[in-house]
Amino acid sequence: MLVQTSLLALAALLPSTLAQISDGFENGWNNNTWPIYAPDCNQGGTIVLDSTIAHTGKNSLKVTGGSSGYCGHIFFGTTAVPAGGNVFVRAWMRHTLPVGSNHVTFLTMPDSGLAGKHLRLSGQEGIFEYNRESDDATLPDLSPPGVNSSVGFPTSTWECLEYNLKSDGTIETWFNGNVVTGLTVGAGFTNANSNGWGTAYKPAITGVYFGWESYAGSVDTVWYDDIVIASSRVGCAVSGAPSATPVGPATSTGTPIPISTSTVQPTTVTTTSSSSVRTSTTMVTSTAKPTSTTTSSKVSVPATSATSGCQVVYVDV
Repeated sequence: MLVQTSLLALAALLPSTLAQISDGFENGWNNNTWPIYAPDCNQGGTIVLDSTIAHTGKNSLKVTGGSSGYCGHIFFGTTAVPAGGNVFVRAWMRHTLPVGSNHVTFLTMPDSGLAGKHLRLSGQEGIFEYNRESDDATLPDLSPPGVNSSVGFPTSTWECLEYNLKSDGTIETWFNGNVVTGLTVGAGFTNANSNGWGTAYKPAITGVYFGWESYAGSVDTVWYDDIVIASSRVGCAVSGAPSATPVGPATSTGTPIPISTSTVQPTTVTTTSSSSVRTSTTMVTSTAKPTSTTTSSKVSVPATSATSGCQVVYVDV
């Protein structure tokens, strides 16, 4: 308690644009810090504290999607994102299934500039992509060159994902410390596979949520560990990062929190690629299955060194 009080007192003296959260879940799952997020419906998706698989230490959060397609989605996350429009996120992830041809999402961010809809870090056509829920635009373009400019995700191993969102429209992405050219756009960057994404979009996220969402029935189990949300890049190294002290209810030890069984089944619409529209007030969901295409094999992206020497202050909120 003394340590936590001292950290909070220190945080009160520092700018709000510094790091918000760093958590390795070694003290458990704090439901106050990482509440469950399932804004439309949830049919079977679960989140538990797992003490059998971890990137570091003994614990991670295990997310398993429900079997009911879109309504099987479930996330955990936070609204404690840095102010000022410069957000860095680092997470270690372990997937059970490879990225397939159908559209899935494992990281979603409500965006005030998209009228409350989401910027999503998704998977489709065997690669990672960004997807705007508002217009279903993808970064990179899902053409053969665009697909080859991104990366897939190995299974049953821990991998480090980092990204940076800036208010000027810049998006930078690293996978295991390497720049992913297809997932990088903005001033000073050249991305020949961002035509569909355009240059007008300026990220204005209000939260970051980790989990699983599917639009065609795919069900994955994903583990998350050593998460950092900050105003500067911290890289993939994990050295003594503290975890948030549990102050929540007994369910913070890992028992899934019950979610209302009142749901609305999604209405299927026909589009050229998958999309979903959420509205937490009317409980209406619109989804569509993506069109599968045959793509060429992936190529490696060039490596770049991770930023070092970033000062990060960890705050339990």
